[in-house]
Amino acid sequence: MTTQYIDMTENLVPIEQPIFHFLVHNIFEWRTGDSLPTLIKEMDKQKMTYWIWYVPGDKDTRYEIQFYRPQVKGAFVLDAVEYENGKRVVSK
Repeated sequence: MTTQYIDMTENLVPIEQPIFHFLVHNIFEWRTGDSLPTLIKEMDKQKMTYWIWYVPGDKDTRYEIQFYRPQVKGAFVLDAVEYENGKRVVSK
């Protein structure tokens, strides 16, 4: 008996990975990058409340930020990291 194989690769459609970056900011500054752990580490050093945004597009994309919000279609807040008296507040 001969084993037969079906080649399914000819119908595969490549899936494009979304291109995005993160914007993190507090009331004094903002930073962008594609490494969220690095951005969080940098912002945690300041011990101030900050927000984390998902922003479509490459990290080098230029766009406006108005009232702490990136002016990019599809951008949204992922999280707010709160600090109170220099200590991180854990939401319940």
